[in-house]
Amino acid sequence: MDNAKITNLFSFSGLRFLVSSFRPPVSTFWSLVSRAAGQSTLEILIAFAVIAISLSAIAVVISSSQSLLADTQESNRAVNLARQSIENSIAFAKNDFGGLVSSSSTQGEFLKEIIVENVDANKKKITSRVSWSTDPLRIQKIELTTIVTNWQVNQATGGDTSGGGVTGDWKNPTTFGSIDLGPGESATGLDVINKIIYMSATASDRTKPDFFIINATDGRNPYLVSKIDTGPGLNAVDAVQNYAYVANSDTNAQLQVIDMNNPAAPYVLASFKLPGVSGSGAMGQSLFFYNNKIYIGTKAASGPEFHVVDVSNPAAPSEFGSYEVGADVNDIFVSGTTAYLATSDDSKELLILDVSDPAHIAQLGSFNASGNDDGKSIYISGAKAYLGRAGGTSDFIIIDVSNSSSPTQLGIANLGNVSVNGIYVTDYLAFLATSDTNKEFQAWNISTSSAPSLWSSYNFPNVGTGIDYEDNFVYVSVRSNDAFRIITSSQ
Repeated sequence: MDNAKITNLFSFSGLRFLVSSFRPPVSTFWSLVSRAAGQSTLEILIAFAVIAISLSAIAVVISSSQSLLADTQESNRAVNLARQSIENSIAFAKNDFGGLVSSSSTQGEFLKEIIVENVDANKKKITSRVSWSTDPLRIQKIELTTIVTNWQVNQATGGDTSGGGVTGDWKNPTTFGSIDLGPGESATGLDVINKIIYMSATASDRTKPDFFIINATDGRNPYLVSKIDTGPGLNAVDAVQNYAYVANSDTNAQLQVIDMNNPAAPYVLASFKLPGVSGSGAMGQSLFFYNNKIYIGTKAASGPEFHVVDVSNPAAPSEFGSYEVGADVNDIFVSGTTAYLATSDDSKELLILDVSDPAHIAQLGSFNASGNDDGKSIYISGAKAYLGRAGGTSDFIIIDVSNSSSPTQLGIANLGNVSVNGIYVTDYLAFLATSDTNKEFQAWNISTSSAPSLWSSYNFPNVGTGIDYEDNFVYVSVRSNDAFRIITSSQ
């Protein structure tokens, strides 16, 4: 082999300068070739190793992505199963409230559980839980919760026993819909049945309407169905079936019954003067319908301030009995044979009465809150009373009333010297209508009774006067022209 061929060979290997300079013997040449070939083989092996490692990493990433996708798909299926189960339970409760009990079943790899807990006689908490195992060490779980009520009892007895559990983000409430009642109108209270709102009001002129029916089946666009004038003005309303019962400021007709069989043309069916009561305070101030009876309170007057009226025949109310309170009866809540009154008595802001025999009403117990502020609103859920007050440093109080003769304070909150004019409690939240100029609507977390905490708030044009709740919507009456607000959670 001549030098020219060797030069060309090593020119291909990038080593031409060695040949040109040293012209080594043939044995040295083959040594160099062997070394170069070995070096190239090592580089190839390293390259293959790098490719293999990269492919392994890609495989791991693909495998992880596939696993994440599978987990997401299973989670979505679980959510749909949980939602379907809870909807089926709600539908079942409408037909057989008493038969709604805990149960479990399997569907493929999913374990479906319905857990039913009694809140009170007419409310049950439903938890729909779906669980599954992605591998032996990873158990996944989805839970949805709601509250169902015995709507049949609600229709028979009246009272605020409807509702449903809260969903969404109640940390960020928002206005869903509203309506203006017109100039000079000031709402005082409301009652909601299947998204139809019955609202009481006072007006700047006693000849203006003071009772309104609002249709909010499309909550974003509620509209006024009808309105009528009942007299000097209304302070409270409770509706059941085709009748609304209102507390009138008229001292000669404290209770009125409004016929709503034709919602487009309601009219006053009956007016009833409470017997044995007189004076400027003898006006209808508060009321509650329960089991064909109206429990109605007046302001402090000459004679009894608390009355039980038979309205089994709505056209002909008649009194069962009465009780001397000696103070304003600002709000009433009746559960079974017990009536809970929020009063202006400084030593009995909460008064508990036995009304099992309306002709012989007896005091069971009372609660004296700190300070001299009136009891303004009351809501009962299970064995707990939620008392709102008018100003002071303890505006919202949670009370254990399991022993009616000795109610005890569980927790207290200071809203800042405001009046709590209405309360509705469901799940872990208490919704309040208040006089706070920046927080007329407030939601409080009551999951820990000893330490209620402000969850969220919302600003209205004026004071919140009343509150009701249905299916994750809060309905608030407001002391202004823009008198009706629907609030719901952010989704």
